[in-house]
Parts: sequence; C-alpha cells; structure tokens
Amino acid sequence: MTNLGDFQRLTDVSRDFSEEPDFNLRDVKSVSYVSRRRLDDADFDVEEVDSDGLPLVYNEERISQFWRQRPGELAARWTRFGGIAAPWLIKLANAAIRGNLEAQQGQLAREAVDNLQRLGPTFVKLGQILSIRPDVLPPAVMKELARLQDNLATFPSSEARQVIEQELGRPVDEVFAEFSAEPVAAASLAQVFRARLRATGELVAVKVQRPGALSTISKDLYVMRRGIGVYERLVKRFTAQTTDYQQLLSTFAEGLYTEMDFRNEALNGIRMQQLLDESEFASADIVIPRPFMEYSTRRVLTMEWVTGVKLTTLQPEEIRVLVKAGQESFLTQLLDIGFFHGDPHPGNLLKVTEGPNAGKLALLDFGLVAEVPPADREAMISATIHLANRDWDGLIDDFVALGFLPFGCDRGLIIPVMEKVLSPYLRGGGAKAFNFTALSQDLLSATLNIPFSVPPYMSLLARSVASLEGIALVGDPGYQMVAQAYPYVVRKVMRNSNNGATRLLRDIVYDPYGNIKPTRLSALLNAALGYVAEEVDGFVDLDAVPDDGASVQDIIAFLLSPEARDLRPMLVREVVNGLDLFARARTRRAYASLPTLAPRLPFVGSLPTPPLPPMFVPGRGLMKVEDVVQLLAPALSQQEEIYLQSLTEVVESLLGLDKAALSEPSLASMFAVLLNPSAQVQELQQALRTLSGSRASAQVLEDITEQVVPEVVYASS
Repeated sequence: MTNLGDFQRLTDVSRDFSEEPDFNLRDVKSVSYVSRRRLDDADFDVEEVDSDGLPLVYNEERISQFWRQRPGELAARWTRFGGIAAPWLIKLANAAIRGNLEAQQGQLAREAVDNLQRLGPTFVKLGQILSIRPDVLPPAVMKELARLQDNLATFPSSEARQVIEQELGRPVDEVFAEFSAEPVAAASLAQVFRARLRATGELVAVKVQRPGALSTISKDLYVMRRGIGVYERLVKRFTAQTTDYQQLLSTFAEGLYTEMDFRNEALNGIRMQQLLDESEFASADIVIPRPFMEYSTRRVLTMEWVTGVKLTTLQPEEIRVLVKAGQESFLTQLLDIGFFHGDPHPGNLLKVTEGPNAGKLALLDFGLVAEVPPADREAMISATIHLANRDWDGLIDDFVALGFLPFGCDRGLIIPVMEKVLSPYLRGGGAKAFNFTALSQDLLSATLNIPFSVPPYMSLLARSVASLEGIALVGDPGYQMVAQAYPYVVRKVMRNSNNGATRLLRDIVYDPYGNIKPTRLSALLNAALGYVAEEVDGFVDLDAVPDDGASVQDIIAFLLSPEARDLRPMLVREVVNGLDLFARARTRRAYASLPTLAPRLPFVGSLPTPPLPPMFVPGRGLMKVEDVVQLLAPALSQQEEIYLQSLTEVVESLLGLDKAALSEPSLASMFAVLLNPSAQVQELQQALRTLSGSRASAQVLEDITEQVVPEVVYASS
C-alpha cells in the first residue's frame, strides 16, 4: 500500500523564484525532506555538512555516526539534563507525597517551562505539543505552557545580525532600510524581527535561526533514540501493540530537523498557496504570507509582514468563526490536496487585524508539512463513515489500508475490542463526548489486546488535529471537530465520481438491507449545503437534522446541480419506489372506502352496496374488481409501510405539511394545501418554476418516466 512513506517528499529549489516566474513546484519530482537544491543542479549534495561535519540534511545513520565519535559532548548533555530535571522531579515527588500537588501546580509549571527553555529547542517543541490541550492539563499548567508558543527567551540581536550577514553575504543595513532593534517574537528554533526591504520598501518579517540550534537538536535526538529503544522493548513485551516507536521518533526527528531549513519552509508556503488556489474546496478566508526567496537561506527567512493577534486571545465567538475557516482549510489540505500544515499551534494562527485581509485567518510557519496520497485520503473519509455506522468490518478494512492493523488480522478478536472502545463515542453509545485526545487514549488502551500500530506519518496528523481541536475548545468547550467537519466530508464524497465514493454515499443513506433512511438523507442534504445540527450525539451523528436547515429551494437546486450527480440516480429510484407505494396504498384505501359512498335514506340508513361487475383485463379475461385491485396494487408489507411512513415524515418536514394531509389525503385537504400553501410549499413551487426548464430537471423527469412506465405496463400485462 502506498502511504506517506518518506513523509514529506518535497524538492528544494535554490535559485531565486524572481528569476523564474513560471516555475511550479508541482512539476518537480519529490524526495524525502530535501528542499534546498534543484535535482538538476550539479552542486546538489544530500550529504552536505556544516563546518563541524554535522549533516545539514536529515540522515539518521550519519547523524548517529557523528555523535558516536563525541562521547564527551554526549556525557555533558546528559549531565546538564540531569542537573536541570532532577531537582524539579524531586520537588514534584515531594508535593505529591505531601498532598500539596494542586496547591503548588502553578509554581511547578513555571519552573518546568523555565527548565524546558534552558534545555533548548528540542524540549521546547515537546512542551509546545502539551500546551495545546486545555482538556488534558489544568488551567494553571496551560497558562505557563502557553509561554512556549511565542514568548520564549530571546538571544542577543547582535548574534542575529551576524547570522543574517553570514547567510546573505551582505551587511544588514544594505539589505534592510529598517530593522527592529529587538525581536518582536521568539520561537523554539528562531526569533523574528520587523524590517523594511531597502529595494522595495515593503514591510517584512525576518526569521533568524538560533545559533547552535542544529547541534543541540541533533544531539538530543541521538540521546532520545537510545532511550526509545528500551521503551519499545518494554511495550512489546507487555502489550500486543506493534507500533514502531523508532520510526515514530524518526518522523518527529526528521520533521524537527527539516524545520531548521528555512528555505524549505518558504517553498512549502509557496506550494501550499499554489495547491489551495487550484482547489475548489479552499476557503477564501485564509492568508499565507508571501516569502521573499532572494532574501531567504537555510537559517534566514524573509516573508511578508502580517499584523494580527493569536486566536486564543480573542473572544469565544471570534474564535468559533475563525476556527471554522481554519478547520475548512485543514480539511482541504488533508483530504483534497493531500499536503497539510503539520504544526498549527496558537502561535501559528493569527487573526489579521490590518490591511485588505483584515478579519481573515493567517497561517504561519510551514517548516513542517506532510503529504497524504489519494488512497489514504479516501480511507480516512471511509473510516469516518464506517465508524459512525458501526460497520466494524468496514472500519477494519480502512484501518488495514491506513496501516493501523496488519493484513489478515484476526477480526473475531479485534471487533469486540473496537466495539467496546469506540461505541461510547457514537450516537446512543453513552454520555462520553468525543474529543481527539480521549479517543487516542482509549485506542492506546486497546493495544493491550490487539495488534494496533501507529504509522509514522499519523503522529504528525494527530498532532495537527489535536492542535486545532485544542484551540477550538478554548472558544467552545463542547466543540466536536469531527462532527463539525461532516459537511466537508459530505461535499468531498459527492464530488468524487468514483466507485468508492458511490459506495460511501450508499453507506450513509441506506441501511444494511438496502432500504433508504429518509432522516439520513435529510441530514446529508443539509450537510452538503453547510448545515449541521448544533448538538450532536457522538462522534458523527448521521441522523442529526439541524433545526434551522437548508431551504426547499436550495435543496432542489442542489439536487439538480453537478455536485449531486452520483446521488440523483439513487433518489430517482426512491422517488419511483415512493410513488409506487403511495399509489398502491391510496388505491387500496379508495377501494376499501367504496361501501361508505352508498347513499343514505331517511329512516332507512345506508343501502346495501351492490356487487361490482367483473372487469375485462386484456390477456386475462374477466376478473373480479378485488382481484384487479390486488393485481395493480398489492398490499404493502410491514417493511414497506414503515418505509412509506418515514418517507412521509421527511416530506412533512421539508414542506411543512400537516401529517393528516399526507396520511389521509382527501380531495379537500389537497385543495387546502394548494390554496393555502406553507412557506416551504411556496419555496418548492418557486424552485420548480425556476428550474423547470433546466437540463438536469428534464433528465430527472425522463429517468423517473423510464422507470415508472415499465412498472405500469408490467402490472397491467
């Protein structure tokens, strides 16, 4: 199976984009994490090293070889780590033993954050991962960890200017007409200055890498790899988990190492903008700062200046609006273009407050991105639907395709465990609200019993989803990311004209016996138009119809649009089936009511109904009327009656009709509907008038006629 594999596969371009205006990154074949040279550049060298011989392009073996030859530096690093961590761990243990842990929470958190900064960028990155989960850590700890997002300790500006001059080969004042005396922000790997380009006068942000960052990070990663080997052996000894933790660390390590190549970050941003521009799903409310390639190198990145504020500092309502745009963009990246931002923490998501893009969401820092191939994108969508349907066999197929479970795994063993772990997150499964971290923890517990594995690229995806959900929870503690993403998933499925998408549509709207679920259909049509129920019972509630949903006119227009081309054939069959059931039911009811039509005489009452004469039916001869009725309108089965009732409820909901008018449609009630139509009926009338001449509506009527006429001919033959 193809999956993320080498993890990023992005090719680097070292020449200025200003020299090649027609250059398109999609035309270049990709390799893993190398984005600093053209592949056709004679000087291209994936084995490039710095002045000390440390590899500049991630290579696990060459980095390990470098540090194995420096045992003294490794020992010094262990000593520093122990000297910083041990006193804090002793304080933590004492507080726990004395029962003062909650009281000392704030102080311990402050010291922990200070210690992480003292230990350097690797540990700051780990702290940033923890800092995005308000549902996991107490508020006091979250408050301190938030400092790791963009308020880190700075390094001297003189050192930053020296790095710039080394990288650009020119004095700072020759490149920039203005350059802030102090950094405006500091992150784990770099700090940012506000400047103005001398050549164009444009305001820019200049990101400068921390001196010594590469050496410190590569050293820490080597030490962590030694420790992870011991942990992996223990996990495999005591659980059924098959996760390759060495590979997970490699994914984290490769991503972190590559983040230190700022030219790579610039190219990632350019590629992201190109792909989003080409996507029909992309949100217009997303801004990606433009990089200036002629002023960017491995350790210096110059990009368009964006004035904005972090999402987490906004009011809840503002957060909800921008999170929706962010979620839409992330889903587009993940499920449509297959190229997603791997580090959407609060410091990288800003509300733009000035200029033509004011009010939009700015995405910053594309140092860590990843690709997802089409097969994996489809498997993710499929898994969402199968989980919501409790289709455990289908979900196992998806998990095998994604690499979570091995091919040929024991389904009899796995299904009961999955059902036990996942059912509480589903509709009607219990009171457990869905969030990504809780689900991840429960899945982890399941690895004690089943051979569950986490593919390396999925750790980055999990980190991104957790980041976005963590920000959303600040604005809405009841936020459920997957449930809110359902409209996007529906639109994506409908626009994918392939057998897999058609099967998923059937999985959504049909039950296992092939009967359509009208409530599901109503929820699906609303979701396709962007309407989702405010309160959802579980992970994704496919039956949740919003109280204030789409108008009848919008639904009719959507059904006749190109987006619904795969859904229409299903609905035509159901319309034909519904008309058949309705006609049969009304025919039998009319025949049964014939005795009540006999005249009533004063003092006598109803006269006896005379027997109806037999009817001549071509090919069958004379037949009793009751036999003709049975031939043309067979009695509805119990299942057909249930289906007709549910279909009636959907029509009632869509058109605002009284249930009695549908269940007992007398001539008077039909005239009442026509003379005093509800608002929904008026919308339907207007929609039909507007769309009556459209090609799609004509095709639908033709399809219905083609199926109805043969049924009538067959019944009468």
